[in-house]
Amino acid sequence: MAKKKERVIPEVLLFTDINNGYFDDLAALPVLAYLADKKQINLRGVITESGTFETRRRRALYAKGALSFAGLPFTRVVPGGDYEEQNPEVENIYPENEFSLLFEQNGAAILRSGMTFIQEYFKSIKDKRIVILLNAPFADFAKFVQATEDVVKKKVKKIVVMGDVADTKDENGYYLPAPQSFNFSIQDAAKQVFAYAQSKDVRLVIVPPESAKEMKMGYEFLDVVPKVKNPLVNQLLQAKNDNPVSMQYDMLSALAVADGEFKKAGGNFVKEEGFEGNVFFAKVEDAQLMREKFTEIFKEKFTPQKITLAQLTRKKEDVENA
Repeated sequence: MAKKKERVIPEVLLFTDINNGYFDDLAALPVLAYLADKKQINLRGVITESGTFETRRRRALYAKGALSFAGLPFTRVVPGGDYEEQNPEVENIYPENEFSLLFEQNGAAILRSGMTFIQEYFKSIKDKRIVILLNAPFADFAKFVQATEDVVKKKVKKIVVMGDVADTKDENGYYLPAPQSFNFSIQDAAKQVFAYAQSKDVRLVIVPPESAKEMKMGYEFLDVVPKVKNPLVNQLLQAKNDNPVSMQYDMLSALAVADGEFKKAGGNFVKEEGFEGNVFFAKVEDAQLMREKFTEIFKEKFTPQKITLAQLTRKKEDVENA
């Protein structure tokens, strides 16, 4: 009798420029936590990008605290390495409000180089298990690609990036990152990752901004969350005066790391007609279904579960057969 093939759960590394001024990166965390709860992914690490080391260190503390409120307190979080800043005023944005300190006090970032963490992590993982989610400029990941090309090709299953592509391709027929996309603001790093993925046939999933706009979604996914004392929810509720598209963009890219869940929610991964490379665009084909999916995610993640006395006293065999 043939052995049943073991299901491989993707190992996700998130690169983020999370902060208290923008709620988009924060909204991606409940989606990733939901996928982890469903055993669709393992969120193995978060690398915080953008700005001076002190800014990235605070982002890491903030992310660690936010993950604990999302139900993932043991995820490794580390500030990214140094790089040449392009626009310090923009990259060092880290506004504070009543949640900043609360998140940071609940965080315990790994105070060492993000590059060291990535190198050690890659060594520990089997082939084609890693999914890279780039919700921030590519500085650290581009450095790693440059230093260890063969390792990335061997171990990365796919790279998911937020941003658009340029109108023209390069001399090799490869897609180029659109310079107006914020996550591609470090153009040398973005171009390097794009070229590497396409030349080495590593699957590249691009989540264009149009996909988020096509959802035509408001804040109904937050309206279903009951009043709770969870700071992550309360911080997100403050965003309801802002344009929801940006937040949904990060949520969409987070869901795209799990192919099956993304497709079941009305999304799809499509290729440009005639393009032979391993590049796909994450599209929303059923906006209503996608809106319902995000509503389901937030309701399930943040609705307190009531446990009855009967459930607490059930016999072991009843629990196993449930």
